[in-house]
Amino acid sequence: MKTGLEIVRLHREYEEKIHEITNALSKLDEYTYTKTILQEQHDRLRDELKRLEDTRFQPMDPIVIHTSLLGGKSPG
Repeated sequence: MKTGLEIVRLHREYEEKIHEITNALSKLDEYTYTKTILQEQHDRLRDELKRLEDTRFQPMDPIVIHTSLLGGKSPG
């Protein structure tokens, strides 16, 4: 599980990489193979970024903390 800060950092890194690849793709018209490889990376990063954004605000399952886990005495 990632913290909000980690998710924001990852999101920023993905956006930077996508931007970098987008710029490279625009300069590689003559190099079809290289452009194809970069396009695949670009698409994969976009998919990963979308998954990251989809999980960003998902609610967590509630956790029940019993008093014994808090150092209290268990009834009984």
